[in-house]
Amino acid sequence: MCAIVVAELPVGRSLRLLDLGCGTGSLVFRLVESLPHAEVTGIDVSAANIRAAETERSRDSDEARTHFVRADYLDYATTPVDAIVSDGVLHLIGGDTLALFQKLARDLVPGGRLIVCMPYDCAYNYAFAMLRRLLRLGRSRALDAMILAIGRRLHGREMDDEGLRERIPYMYLPPVRLAGRSLRESIAPSAGLRVIGRHPMKSTSLSQLKHEVIVFERMVA
Repeated sequence: MCAIVVAELPVGRSLRLLDLGCGTGSLVFRLVESLPHAEVTGIDVSAANIRAAETERSRDSDEARTHFVRADYLDYATTPVDAIVSDGVLHLIGGDTLALFQKLARDLVPGGRLIVCMPYDCAYNYAFAMLRRLLRLGRSRALDAMILAIGRRLHGREMDDEGLRERIPYMYLPPVRLAGRSLRESIAPSAGLRVIGRHPMKSTSLSQLKHEVIVFERMVA
C-alpha cells in the first residue's frame, strides 16, 4: 500500500496526507519515512489503536510530521489535504455511500488523490459477507473465544491479545459497500472523483475479504 501511495504522489514537494482508519499507525510511519516532505495525520475510532500509535510515535525521529487523532471520520473536520489513504476501512463505514464520497472529495484539494484499498464485488466477497451475517446472528462468548483462538494461530506473531480482541467485532461486520462498477462509474464521479488507477492487492489471510486498490482524483470544478 505504501509503495502504491508513494508512486501516485509527487515526492519532492510539501504534502499533507490523511490516513483514514490508521490502526496502530504502520502505514503512517512508512509514508512519513518514504515522503520526506509530507505531514501525515492518522485517524481511527479505536482508542487502543491510537494509544499504540502514539507510543510508537514518541520513539520516531520524524514525530513532528506525524499526528494521530481518535475520531469518527464522518464527524472529523479538516482543511483539504493533498491525499487521503485508507487501507481496508471504507467498506465498514456506515451510512450513505454517496454522502461518504462527497465528504472525501470535500476533504481533498482539487487534483488531490484518494487512494483506497477496498473489497471488490466478487463471489468470494459476497459469500464471506453472508458468513459474517450468519456469525452475527449466532454471536456468543464461545464464538468470540473461538475467533480469538484462530486469530492467535494466524496472527499471534504480529499482534498481541488486546489487538486481536479489538478486531473480533469486525468478524461480525459484513461490508456496507463493495468497490464495484456503480461506485467507480456513478457514485464517485457524482461526488467529484474520477478513477485514474486500479491495483491488485494480495490477501494476507483466509479471514480477509479480497481487496483491490483504487486511485481517485478530485476533479477540478
